[in-house]
Amino acid sequence: GLPKPSYNLWEEKVGQSTFTATSVYGALRAAANFAKLLGKVLGQPFPGMYSDAYIFGSLPKHRQQIWLITAPKSGSTWLSVILKNYLGWDARTITPAFDRREQEPSLRAVAQASASDKVFWKHSHTRASESTNQLIRRAGVYPIIQTRVLHDSLISYCDHCSNESPIWPMAYMDKQHWDELSDSSRMGFAVDLVAPWYFNFYAGWFSNPLVQEKIAYVCAYEDLVSNPVSEVVRICEHFKLAVDLPAIEVAIERSAREPTRRNQAVVGRGNALSETHRATLARMRSYYSHIDMSSIGFPD
Repeated sequence: GLPKPSYNLWEEKVGQSTFTATSVYGALRAAANFAKLLGKVLGQPFPGMYSDAYIFGSLPKHRQQIWLITAPKSGSTWLSVILKNYLGWDARTITPAFDRREQEPSLRAVAQASASDKVFWKHSHTRASESTNQLIRRAGVYPIIQTRVLHDSLISYCDHCSNESPIWPMAYMDKQHWDELSDSSRMGFAVDLVAPWYFNFYAGWFSNPLVQEKIAYVCAYEDLVSNPVSEVVRICEHFKLAVDLPAIEVAIERSAREPTRRNQAVVGRGNALSETHRATLARMRSYYSHIDMSSIGFPD
């Protein structure tokens, strides 16, 4: 059928005209072409527009991206601030939410940054998976995996729960209950319920092809604390980025004036763990005897 009657261009007459009919016809044909281009399937409105292939295909071909992936309380906020200051890239968050939600990357976030040719994805606590591997490879992301001795991280985890919030995806806890726990119970909670998440995180990444093929750079918190300039240089050299020593020093100096959530920035805090807790962690580690975990405090 023809379009319903409408006013002409000068709003003098109402009726059905050749111009109106052909304009509508042309618009519908154009819409059909757009649908075909975007991979529309009959009965499924524009699935191609939201498909992985469409999003990855829309990204700039020569875009540079770095993503800092890390376990909690491993100095990641500090390194994130340093890299943001040094690189000067478009700094974004790749996870859609935090709170108790596992920090999985969002392809939507990647798509929303499609106009940027240099993106720094700030730190997220993301475990390894094939889906994440595919995103890294297909989007051309440079991943940094940051580590820290687990015993030290758990002490800092307890500090964070006391000073800020115990709301994490690793294990359920609320502020009121946390405040009612004794120090020993808090540490027991961290060792018994939170540490398994850490082992999952590290075992997944240490055995991941991205790490084994040295596509990812593994950054040790202890090296960062010992010599932050050298560690940033190594990161840049690994990804073939420009190295400007004065600029790196300025970025590190600036980070000292910004909030980085550092508690004490001390190596060896985990020495305060009881022998019972250390034995529990050693037992957990024994399930991964085939994986080198010396960088998180478990030498073979």
